[in-house]
Amino acid sequence: MRRLTLLAVLVVAALGVSTMVPAQPKVAEVLIGSVLPLTGNFASLGQQYLWASQTVEDIVNNDYDIQVPLGPGKGFPGLGGAPIKFIVRDDQSRGEQARTIVEQLISVNKVHWINGEGTSGITSLIQPVVESAGLPLSCHPCASPTLTEKRLKWFFRTGPNDKTMVASVFSFLKEWPERGGPRDLKTIALFTCDNLFCQDNRKVATDLAPKAGFKIVLDLTTKTGATTLASEVQRLQAANADVLFAVQYPAETVVFENDSKRAGYMPKVIATSNGAYSDETWLQAQKKTNGAAGWLGRDPTAIDLVHDRPAWKKVNEVYKKYSRGQNMGELAMREITGLLWMADVINRAKSVDPAALQKAANDTNMSPEQLIIDYKGIKFENGQNVLATGVVTQVGWDGEKHTLWPWDLAARANFKPIFPSPSWQERDSKPKPGN
Repeated sequence: MRRLTLLAVLVVAALGVSTMVPAQPKVAEVLIGSVLPLTGNFASLGQQYLWASQTVEDIVNNDYDIQVPLGPGKGFPGLGGAPIKFIVRDDQSRGEQARTIVEQLISVNKVHWINGEGTSGITSLIQPVVESAGLPLSCHPCASPTLTEKRLKWFFRTGPNDKTMVASVFSFLKEWPERGGPRDLKTIALFTCDNLFCQDNRKVATDLAPKAGFKIVLDLTTKTGATTLASEVQRLQAANADVLFAVQYPAETVVFENDSKRAGYMPKVIATSNGAYSDETWLQAQKKTNGAAGWLGRDPTAIDLVHDRPAWKKVNEVYKKYSRGQNMGELAMREITGLLWMADVINRAKSVDPAALQKAANDTNMSPEQLIIDYKGIKFENGQNVLATGVVTQVGWDGEKHTLWPWDLAARANFKPIFPSPSWQERDSKPKPGN
């Protein structure tokens, strides 16, 4: 009997040992692979994404009195205080280069998460690589709707897509006459570049413009990276549309401005979903010439109102340490919001295991009080934050953005819209806020 009892104890003990879950190895640091366009056509955007990642790395790894995810305390509490580290690589604004870098980040650097390239077109090229590897991938400023319409399992975007944001522009234009705006805007020209971001915008605008009461009189696609747009400006001038809907990147927008000024071209309204309109570096440069005065466009946040948030002010002070004193624009705000969400996901998962990260990401239900941007929160369907929002802003003579739509936010902003768009002569004659 004693022998049988001893045997039973040994069997139970053996079974207990065999079914124990192995202890998870301690995470020394959380590695985020970040491929960015630090040189090439999209460099001004990539630089702001870099400053955003440096800001978030600083906030997570150090103890800040900022009411944002992972602000107070050092490192990830859920991982024993492990720090975050961004491994940043420059893809030179080239898609194939980005794919190669991502493969290396996954196989060589063994990163736990890939943060997307920042442009929709190149991010779409790295999506299959990361999806097949079974790692989380995010791109928060990328606005092309198709990125989340693929129903990928591993891709997440906290920012709004352009079905949301471009719809804001056309809602504003449609409702504006009933709110004291012009009643003679009837025609529109579409002026878009040839990559994924621009062409997805073009499709949305093609659908929405007629519904808002506009006749499309010209649909003009240009080459990404164009160094002259003189002939395109001539065609826009000949079409003489009341509204120009422009979707171009910063470099091409500067080329367009220079060629338009030489030709004396200026429509009644410039409405935009521009990469340039999101680019704080471009906006600050425009102050020297009044070049952006009167431009109106889609934004993810009422940037003139969100400045009042204590968390925004504190995060902005950290950001300025890396941006050489430049304030966060909406592009950096989208990126920082997304990266802080990513840190929150990792902390809630208490693991860098991909499946645990995926589950924690899908389980997100973040309130607006935790954000520096005025989304209604963060909650996902098919990788898209369905609580991200769109507003319409306009650049005033002070060179800053002011909220025009929705109307309740516009009432708070108390800004009188500039109409019609100022001529080049007016821009030259007005005082320059950048001088």
